[in-house]
Amino acid sequence: MASSISLFSGYNQRENRTTNYILLILKMLYEENPKFLAEILVSLIGEEMSDIVGVKFSQQLRRKTSTPDGLIHQESFTIYVETKRFDWFYDDQLERHLEELDKSGPGKKILVALGRFDLPTEKRFERIKTICASNYREIIFAAFSYEDFLEALKMLTLPKNLEDTIRDFRAYLDQECLLPTWRNLLDVVNCASSRQVVREGHVYLCPTSGGNYSHARCKYFGLYSEKRVECVAEIRAVVDVEDETESTLKWKNVEADDKGLNTEARTAVTKFRPSEYPWRVFLLGDLFQTEFAKDTKGGMWVSKQYFDISSLKIRTAEELAKALRGKKWSDIKQTN
Repeated sequence: MASSISLFSGYNQRENRTTNYILLILKMLYEENPKFLAEILVSLIGEEMSDIVGVKFSQQLRRKTSTPDGLIHQESFTIYVETKRFDWFYDDQLERHLEELDKSGPGKKILVALGRFDLPTEKRFERIKTICASNYREIIFAAFSYEDFLEALKMLTLPKNLEDTIRDFRAYLDQECLLPTWRNLLDVVNCASSRQVVREGHVYLCPTSGGNYSHARCKYFGLYSEKRVECVAEIRAVVDVEDETESTLKWKNVEADDKGLNTEARTAVTKFRPSEYPWRVFLLGDLFQTEFAKDTKGGMWVSKQYFDISSLKIRTAEELAKALRGKKWSDIKQTN
C-alpha cells in the first residue's frame, strides 16, 4: 500500500526520506500554483506540460451530441520516480518500471531517474532510451541530478515561505552529500615530466588506461613539482584522443561546444605528443600561481592526490590559488 507524502515521514531508510522530500516539494509547488509544477517538468524533462498540469475551465465547448455551458476537466499524466543516493541505477529495475508504466492507462507517461550524478548522463542510459524508442514510444524517460532539480527551482518566482522551504531542502541535500562532490575537488597531479607542457599549452596529457591515470571528475587541477603545488587551473574538460581524427569527450565542466573541445584536444596531442596514441587530455583554463607545500617526508610517489577544498569557500581558480598560498597539505582534507 502506498504511503502518503508527509512533513513527518516515518521512513528509516535515507533514500525513502529523500524521495518523500522531493515529492513534498513538488506537491507544495502544485498546491501554490499548478504552473510551477509544469515549469519544473518542462525544465527538467524538456517536454511541454502546461496543457496537462492543473484543472482546466472551459465554456461552450462543443461535443458530439451536446454543448455544455461550462466544463471543468483535467488531463491525466503519470510520473514514476526512481530515486538513488548515488549512480546505482539498474537497467532491469528501470525496464520493470517501463512495463508497469505502460499499463497504467491513458495520458502522458514519464519515467524519471533521480540520483547524484558526478558524470554526465547523456550516454549513461542509452539502453533504456533505446527500449523506450522501440517498445514504449509513448513514455518519456529523463535522468537528472539533485543539483539539476535545485537549478530548475531557481527559475521560479516563488513566495517567501516556499523559498525558505527550498533553502532548507538544499541544506538537507548538502548534509546528505547528495550534491556533486566534484565541484569541491582539487586534483593535484605529479607533473615532474610534463611541467612545461602544462604551462605552455594549458593541457595535461596522460595515458588513457591504468589505475594511475583513472582520474575522478574534479573542478580544479594542481600542478605538482618539487614538493609543492605551484599553480592551479580550472579543468574545462577531459577528452580521450584515440588518433588524429577520433576522440571522445569524457566530461566537461564548462559550457562549450563538444566538437570544439574534441578538436582542441586532438590539436594538443598533435603539438605535444605527435604520432603517439591514445592520450587522455585535460583541457585547462588560465594557470594561477600558488604555493601549496607538501609537508610530509619525501616527494609525491603517486601520480595524483585529491583534496576537498569545500572549507575554502572559493568560486574560481584564481580565488583557489590565493586561498592555498602559504598553506600546507596537512591543512586541507585529503580524499581518495
